[in-house]
Order: sequence, then C-alpha cells, then structure tokens
Amino acid sequence: MSLLITFRSVVTITLLVSCVCITFGQKSESNSSRLTELELAKRDAKDFKNLASLIKPSVVVIESVDRNGYEGGRGTGFVVREDGVIATNFHVIGEHRDFSIRFSDGRTFRPRSILAIDRDRDLALVKIDAKKLPVLKLGNSRDLIPGQAVLSIGNPLGYEHSVSRGVIAAVRELEFGDGRPMVQVAIPIEPGSSGSPALDLNGNVIAILAIKSGGAMGFGVPVNELKRLLGETNPIPMQKWLTIGAMDELEWKPVMNGSWKQRAGIITATGLGNGFGGRMLCLNQTKFPDLPFEIEVEVQLEDESGAAGLVFHSDGKDRHFGFYPTNGSLRLTRFEGPNVFSWTILETIPSDAYRFNKWNRLRVRLEENGRLICSVNDEVVIDLLDHGLDSGQVGLCKFREPTARFRFFRVSKRFPQSKVTPAFSNQVRKLVRPLLHHDSLDPREVDELVNMGNPTPQALRDHAMDLEKKAKKIKRLANEVHERLVIDELAKSLRNEERGTVDLLRSALLIARLDNENFDLDSYLEKADRLANKIEKSFGKSSSGEEKLIVLVRQLFDEMGFHGSTLDYHHRSNSYMNEVMDDREGLPITLSILLIELANRLDLPVSGLGLPGHFMAIYREDISVENSDKSKAKELLIDSFGGKIVSREEASRITGVPLREEDFEPVSHRDIITRMLRNLIQSAEREEDSLARLRYVDAIIAIDPNDRYTRAMRAMIHYGEGRFTDALIDIEFLIEKNPDAPELDPLKVLRRRLIDQGASAP
Repeated sequence: MSLLITFRSVVTITLLVSCVCITFGQKSESNSSRLTELELAKRDAKDFKNLASLIKPSVVVIESVDRNGYEGGRGTGFVVREDGVIATNFHVIGEHRDFSIRFSDGRTFRPRSILAIDRDRDLALVKIDAKKLPVLKLGNSRDLIPGQAVLSIGNPLGYEHSVSRGVIAAVRELEFGDGRPMVQVAIPIEPGSSGSPALDLNGNVIAILAIKSGGAMGFGVPVNELKRLLGETNPIPMQKWLTIGAMDELEWKPVMNGSWKQRAGIITATGLGNGFGGRMLCLNQTKFPDLPFEIEVEVQLEDESGAAGLVFHSDGKDRHFGFYPTNGSLRLTRFEGPNVFSWTILETIPSDAYRFNKWNRLRVRLEENGRLICSVNDEVVIDLLDHGLDSGQVGLCKFREPTARFRFFRVSKRFPQSKVTPAFSNQVRKLVRPLLHHDSLDPREVDELVNMGNPTPQALRDHAMDLEKKAKKIKRLANEVHERLVIDELAKSLRNEERGTVDLLRSALLIARLDNENFDLDSYLEKADRLANKIEKSFGKSSSGEEKLIVLVRQLFDEMGFHGSTLDYHHRSNSYMNEVMDDREGLPITLSILLIELANRLDLPVSGLGLPGHFMAIYREDISVENSDKSKAKELLIDSFGGKIVSREEASRITGVPLREEDFEPVSHRDIITRMLRNLIQSAEREEDSLARLRYVDAIIAIDPNDRYTRAMRAMIHYGEGRFTDALIDIEFLIEKNPDAPELDPLKVLRRRLIDQGASAP
C-alpha cells in the first residue's frame, strides 16, 4: 500500500510540474492545491489514458521468422520518422531474418531496408514504404531522474498494444555491450515487450525496453543511443540483408515474381507469380551442355490442384516449354507469350507412375531434332517432336496458388538408369523377409472371412496394425543402413589425410547427410567453386597472398553476408554445411571450414585453429627476407564468426583465456570433423535426442576406433537404452586394449553384471 501511495505522489507532482493538462489541451487549474486525492487520481488516470491513445498509432508489432522459416518471435517497434523509419531492438528483427511490421489499424508492411544496426546496444532502424506516419518525439536520457513516472506500450506475451506504467528505478552500467549505461525501469517486461518505447509524461521517448530482469523490473537502452544511431545510418537493402531461405543469385534467377526460397536442399515456391494463371519461373544460371542433354528434378505439390515442374528452352521471359503434373496428370505445354491464347498444350497424359501427394521425379530429354522425351518416376509418358522452340535456359516453374517444393535439380548429358531395379528390390525384400511376410487371398478366402461374421473387420484391423509396426521396423532399418553407409564414407574420406587428399568440405557435408539425405552433395561442392570464381575476379593482377586473403574475407562476410549465428547458436542447422552455405549463417567452425575451402581453391595457405571454446582460421605464408637467405612467416588470424581479421591479443579476448604458442598450431582435418561431431552430440543431448547422439558417436568411433573416451560413452548409451550386447562389445574392446588401466575398473564391474544378465559379445 505504501508503495502505491508513493508512486501516486510522484506521478501527481510530475503532472503538476510538467503541466501535462496543457499538453493535452486541458486548462490549468489555479486552485490545483485544493484538489482532493480522489480528483487527482481521476485526472492521473485520464491523462495516462489520453497519452496512451496518442502514442498507440505510432507503435507497431514486429513478427519475425525462425531459422526454418516458420513463425518466430514477436516484438515491438515505434515510428521515429514520418517517412517510414521504425526503431526497435536488434534481437527483435533477428540476424538476417525476414519479418513484417503491423500497425494498430491493421496495415502491414514488409521492410524495404535496414537503415542501421548496433548489435552491442541492441538497436535497429528499419525503413518501410510509408509516408506521413505519426512520430514519437525523442527525449533526452541525460535528464532522467530516479522515481520519474514512465509509460510504455508494447506487445507482451502477444497481447498487442498493452499499456504499462511504472517509474525510473536507476541509471546503471551493466555488462552489456561496452558497459555503457542502461535505464533500469520498474515496469513489467515480458516476451514481446522488447523494442517498446518507454515515455515520460510529456510523451517523449526516454528509453527502448530491451531486457527482462525479473518481476516488474527490467532495463532499457537510453534514447540518446538511438538518437546517435539515427545520425549513423548505412542502408542495407533487404535482398542483401535476408540470408535465411534466400536463393543463390549465382545459381538461380526468379522470373515473374512469386516467392522462391531455398533451405536444406529444398526449393519452395509459394504465392502467385504475375504471369497468367499465377505463372512463375526460376531459371538456373549455371552452364548446361549442348544438345542433346537431360534435366531432372523431384517435385511435391501441396495440393494436386496446383501445377509445378520443369521449364526448358526459355528466353528468360514468356517463351519456354513446361513439363509438370497438374490435377493428377502430366502435361507438356509450349508457352509463346503472356496469355492463355499464346499457350499450346501439346499433351496431357494420366499415369499410374505418378504418386499423389508424394515426391515425384520428372525428367526431360532434349534432342537436336526437336524430340522431347518426358518421364515421371522412370516411366516415359510423353515422346514427341516439336520445333516451336529450340534453345534457351532451363529451370523450374509453378502455377496457381498451392505451394510446390523441389529437390535434386540437375542437368546432365545422360543420367544413369536407376539402381533400384526390380531384381535389386527383390533381393532387398528377400533379406528383410523375416520382418514381414505377404499373403494374398483368392475370392473364396474372402468369402470365408465374410462368413466368419462381425468380429472379422476388427481382427483384420488388428492385423493391419501389426503390419504397420513391421513397416516401422523396416523404415528404422532403412535409416540404420543409410547412417552406416554415410559413416563408412565419412571415415574413408579422412583416411588419406597424410597424403593431402582429404576434401574437408565434402567430409563436412557428409555430416549433414547423416541427418538429411535430401540434398545433392556434389551441387554444394560446385557452389563452393562458383563462390571462389566470383571472389577471384576481385583480385588485382599483382595482388599478394595477404591482399587476396583480405579480399576473400571482405567478399565472404561483408559482401555475401556470411555471419555468425547469434540468435540460434545451438541450432543444429549451424553444423550442417549445406544449410550454412544456403543460409549464410553458422558456427565458428563451419564458417571457418567454408573460408578454408575457398582459400584452398584460391591457392591461399589457410588452415583451421582449434582454440579453446572458439574455432578460427589462420593464414600463414613464408616470406623471404630481403638480402638474406632466411624467411619469416606472415600470419593472419581470421575470426569467421565475427567476419574479420584479428590479432593474437584479440583472439585471447574472444576465447576468454590466455593463449599459448602451441594454440596457434593448425589442426588436422580429422580433428576438425571430430569437433563438428562433438558439437552435434552436445546439441542432441540438449534436445534429449538419444538416437541422433548415437549417430554422431558412431561416426567419431568410425573415424578413430581407438577413441576410448567416445567408445566408453557409447557403451553407456547402449547400456542406458537396454542394448546390453552392444554395450558389452564396447566394454570388451576397451578392456582388451588396456586391461590393467585402473580407470576401467567400473567397466569391469559392469561387464560382469552384463554377463550375469545373459549378454554376450560375438
């Protein structure tokens, strides 16, 4: 109660001194000292209500997407310039994420550019296409007084445009950014409040709420920091800012608008293009061979009322062929203009080979005489001659509203026949027959089931459930075989390191394939080649190795936008090299691997540094000393997570520990890959994903069978999961290798227990 009275007294005094009643068009009362406490409280409430109603049109809801492109966080922003400049916290808009801005009247905008950011102070300025917006006036945070009343409007917990009131508690220095002051406020701050303006009773912004401290207490960035940022704008267009889901401009060029996004090896087309029927294209920018050649892609329709597939012989505009599923049939069309009257449907064929609502592999063979051979899932459905168009680009197309997804797009002179032949399938089914048997019934047997009466359908359903369980076993077996194949290939890829033949990028991509087989590994190696070729064009003819490295770092991190993941650091995507290359976001180690591999393609001597808690890269070159037979080493450290070249002293500050000379010795490719797998083990433990954790452990042991620590870990995992025989195999291996080691005594006890329980090692 006493706290409430004190707050009211402060508010009353502040109201009288600042003459808020005049600010909002009310007449001053000469006998204000005679007002009763009830009348003061009523006026207090009325003034806050008026102030809130005036502020509300300037406050916006900011909704962002997460790493996977799904609905992410929600925060607050406010108008600081009438020509469409919005202020908020940096963490609200997300690191290179997509987001939208919505006003209280329902108007929604997509950002046009990022005007300025300050990561250390957690501030961002965003530009939208709007004019004559209601602006909030910026106050002076130097004039703040503890106990001063404040008002805020935000979107806490998704409750949009909620009004809160409180007081300035203090102005303090926190270990935040470079230690500059923060405004401590006694006001509720919840998820969604970030970016909310805190205002004095004159309606001036005095802080931007940023940190929840607990209870009705938090911290805001002083408004003078925002005023400083307004004077240091450096616009970044959204097409350059956005990296999550962005199409690689070296590989793809969208035509006719629509939305094309790429993540984890899958291209997703959404919305309607501005071509007739919602037509939208995405043309491949890589070189393709002379005729004859073949193009192929796998496509999945969200709804069979949609249409999506391959385009070829495109002029980059309205003229092209299209082969695609539509309403369950396969269609080949020649497009010679923008409207339906310039389209010629060459054939529409239904096919039993097409799988509804599934991934379907489309292929077209283009021959010199105008022959077009179109197939779905290896079955030819259309084979005809057409000379209407005979050259042009190849790519993807989509029509109508439903979303379509594409994967495994490729071009080749001739694709090999599918390895999954009927004979191959029969051999596999024979091997897994113990898991499942197949029975067929003739009509007499069906009649016998009918005669068995009403319980029969339920008995059949029970049998179907048993079959489904067996099908799940076969799927698990398929996953296990896939993992074994990838792990074997990964281990094999690292065996020849002494000969200098290890492809580090390929090995890192194989780790991603452990969890996601739905991407073309070789296409990412080709992508690295294209990036290196683009960077090489920026080199001067007589550039030194050091100068080339500086260009590489600037191009990769400043121009192309590769960056460290500050918001989703522990997301497993940061350890998958294909997604790091697609999203241009990753961990220190994955970004360093990309840097190392690009440097290798550019003949620059860059290696990995396994510093404590932070991976970096090092450029080291021997340079001859003038007038001497000796040479000296030129060294540059690259912090790929921060996207910059650093000194040894800065590296020590980044790692937080004093670094020794031996810390700056390059690590092997095997150590780099193992470190990546240990990162994934930690992610799996954090997510309580025991199956994934076991995959990564298996991979480490395949790379180094004598890794006793990891093998002991696997023994404990098997034991915890009840796989006692598997646990015993690892325990026997460890004891056999070092039978007298005292640290193995607990494992010897466990071995005896397992043997007593009936487990046996082969």
